[in-house]
Amino acid sequence: MMDLVQRSLDASALSHKVIANNIANVDTPGFKRAEVVFSDKLKRALEARQNAGDSLELARTDARHLSLEDAEDVDSVRPEVVTDITSSLRNDGNNVDIDHEVSLLSQNTVWYQTLAQITKSQFTDLMSAVHEGRR
Repeated sequence: MMDLVQRSLDASALSHKVIANNIANVDTPGFKRAEVVFSDKLKRALEARQNAGDSLELARTDARHLSLEDAEDVDSVRPEVVTDITSSLRNDGNNVDIDHEVSLLSQNTVWYQTLAQITKSQFTDLMSAVHEGRR
């Protein structure tokens, strides 16, 4: 659990840097915004793990058939920076929407603070166990 929270904190910190870079380049001609992809990948991996016990065993009769191994494992999910080259908001080729980026920055800040609070709580519980409930 702590590893998952740590990776989520790392992803949130990386997302903050990427969003700040997008905002810093709002007026740079030709700049393409980037985003961090993590939570959707993590959600799919967690759902796959949960559903793995409920599903039937797959039999592959051809190498081109899908396999469960193709699904990403929760432990291997890492944040990935992806650049959006498909859109352009202005004639100069820039696709940064400042209002959207500021909104994302606010959401990410709240998410980071929540994860930091969870981490603090986990360490408080660990310290309590180490001190056998005594301070």
